[in-house]
Amino acid sequence: MIAGPARGGGSDPSPPFVVGEPDDAPTVYWPTPNPAYLQGRPFEDYVQPTATGEVVSGLFGCVRNQGRRFHEGIDLFPLRRDRRGESIDPVYAAMAGVVRHISTVAGHSSYGRYIVVEHPAARPAVITLYSHLRSIQPGLTVGSEVSGGQVIGVLGRSAGGYVIPPDRAHLHFEVGLRMSSDFQDWFDRQDFGSPNHHGIWNGINLTGFDFHDFLDRLRTEQVRGFTDYLIRQPPAVTVRIRGGGVPDFVRRYPELVFGDTATPPVGWEISFTWYGLPVVWQPLDPTAQPDRPVEVIQVDHELLGRHPCHRMVEPRPGGRYEPGPRLREALGLLFPSLR
Repeated sequence: MIAGPARGGGSDPSPPFVVGEPDDAPTVYWPTPNPAYLQGRPFEDYVQPTATGEVVSGLFGCVRNQGRRFHEGIDLFPLRRDRRGESIDPVYAAMAGVVRHISTVAGHSSYGRYIVVEHPAARPAVITLYSHLRSIQPGLTVGSEVSGGQVIGVLGRSAGGYVIPPDRAHLHFEVGLRMSSDFQDWFDRQDFGSPNHHGIWNGINLTGFDFHDFLDRLRTEQVRGFTDYLIRQPPAVTVRIRGGGVPDFVRRYPELVFGDTATPPVGWEISFTWYGLPVVWQPLDPTAQPDRPVEVIQVDHELLGRHPCHRMVEPRPGGRYEPGPRLREALGLLFPSLR
């Protein structure tokens, strides 16, 4: 592990900082110039809270509205501002990768201006998302290859549908996986009342995990990389799916699959995190095929109770459980035939 500046040094806040070298990914960089995390300083020194002032509100999880609202990333404040009080900190690509989406119209998303980068050299090939940008780096286009630590934009406060004041400008940063390649078909069947401006890179189709927790565990050698981290996530809900073929999620992220998929399986057993990410997939033996299209076979009530902002399951008579809204959304994206 490396816990210092990638290049340069001293008090210059401009160089990106290396934060880890996973076994299954390119070198990981902190996405802003602030070295506080690497120096072991408290959250208050780099995390931007909401208007409540509670620093936890800028972290990942059920951290807003008294635990009832989910935040899918980490919010990082700037170190430098111009004379008008606007942030001028650069934003860096967290790893080498390929730009997949650039949203230049702030009003098209609550993310404001944002960039999605996919990292094919990582295992699995995670995506990173950088939002509320003040500006996009000139010359950056969809398909551009970027190196880890490369400047891709300027930290800001752009947003659609609400206003972020200058004193709360921040980078909302996410790392996660893409759920579906058939997202538009799923989107068209919903009643959102607004168009999809972002194709498969819409935030609904990108399920993030806790980047801060990942880095903490990587730097303390509790995990070796992304795959190790994800498959160690405690399962909150396990389901069995009848049929379903081989979802494109499985083809895209084979590192999360345990079992032979050379022959299309009769179904799947899938373990989901409390926030709805399917992290362990096992093809079903014909003798284990469920009677119903979806069967909930395991629920960790204590884990779900600690994270109350997602309704992953709903109780039914006889001690059974059915998928709740969050799990139904995930299953609908993963298995378009489940309607």
